Amino acid sequence: MMRALRRRLALVMTALTALVLAGALAVTWQFSQQQYTASAEALFAQNFTALCDRLAEAATVSDAWLAEQERASGCLLFLQDNGAALHYPGTSAAQNRAALETQLWQAAAGQLPPETLGSAAVRQSVTFAIDGPDHAPYRCAAALLPRGAHGDYLLVALAQDTRFLSRHGLATALQYAALWLAGTAVLLCLCFWLAGRALAPTEQALRRQKEFIAAASHELRSPLAVIKASLQALAEQDLPAARQAQFVRSSQAEADRMARLTDDLLLLASGDAGRLSVQLRPVAPDTLCIVLYDQFYPLARQSGHTLALELPEHPVPAIQADAERLKQLLAVLLHNALEHTPPGTAVTLRLCAGGAKAPLSIAVADNGPGIADADKAKIFERFYRADPSRTDKQHCGLGLAVAQELARLHGAALRVSDTPGGGATFTVQFPR
Repeated sequence: MMRALRRRLALVMTALTALVLAGALAVTWQFSQQQYTASAEALFAQNFTALCDRLAEAATVSDAWLAEQERASGCLLFLQDNGAALHYPGTSAAQNRAALETQLWQAAAGQLPPETLGSAAVRQSVTFAIDGPDHAPYRCAAALLPRGAHGDYLLVALAQDTRFLSRHGLATALQYAALWLAGTAVLLCLCFWLAGRALAPTEQALRRQKEFIAAASHELRSPLAVIKASLQALAEQDLPAARQAQFVRSSQAEADRMARLTDDLLLLASGDAGRLSVQLRPVAPDTLCIVLYDQFYPLARQSGHTLALELPEHPVPAIQADAERLKQLLAVLLHNALEHTPPGTAVTLRLCAGGAKAPLSIAVADNGPGIADADKAKIFERFYRADPSRTDKQHCGLGLAVAQELARLHGAALRVSDTPGGGATFTVQFPR
């Protein structure tokens, strides 16, 4: 499912970015084509002006010079001296040249009226476009050059085949298309990689959710199996009373275990959904620690542990917390310390008041076997057990996950470190 989602997401991202790239390249191509056309027009006008200046100053010009001007400018040059056409070997076939010349002078006659030709005293020039005999578009310019004071004149016309603009546009369009294809291929690879990075947290969350559901199902299956077996045994007619009481106690213990597991699962699910909230009120942390110490002292003696309470000598300022949720958090840490350490070892509930720089913190330290460095980053995961072979039914691996969620709700940080001399210390550090 994630692979298909990644492919679809990559394709959508590629399509959108490729569309933007196509638009940008299209605008760039259009701008470059306009610039190229404008440059060609400016060069044509510059060549025509230079040619007119040379013809206006020269008394005579040779056919070779005229042919060289055609080759240099890439245009066709036509001349009329007092209305008589001047022919010379040009750069194009004579038949095509004659047909184009006829069309050109006809078009120029509309721009330069014949009745004004002999009376013009200054140079006149016009530009226009025609379709040649081969249906090719031509850019044309014509100029009337007065020669002397007797009404003599010279008509100069220059025609340029503008099909090179279309060829240039097609060539650059193909280049831009190739650039777009290459860019799209790069974007596809990049989007596929980005989609993988973007979906990695989701994929990890789904994997953890599946593992969470599988582990929860397994944990719930065990007490249900015990309860079912006990009920089947109680259905026997000749079962002794002592044996019946044993099955009832076993069923009650498993039901209590299921209730605790269900409460933890609901708390974690509410936290994941953002529906878990706390009622923050001023709480005296020293008073809270004393209450917890009084509650767990009998349990510590019963399990063979020494429970100590360490409080600062000076008064401790109140903190904003949910007293019940905070008790639940610290109770998890105290239960773990008492149940995961051997009898005869000490457990300490320590309150460290924050000074000007240090924040307030509450720690639970034990002198048990400690936690390996490789496991310290994993112990807060749900259903995680440092020893996979452990089959203790009283612990399903949710306690520290619940504690971390409760710490997060208070804006606090829950950390684990080594106790000097051996053991583990869990510290809840509150924000300043």
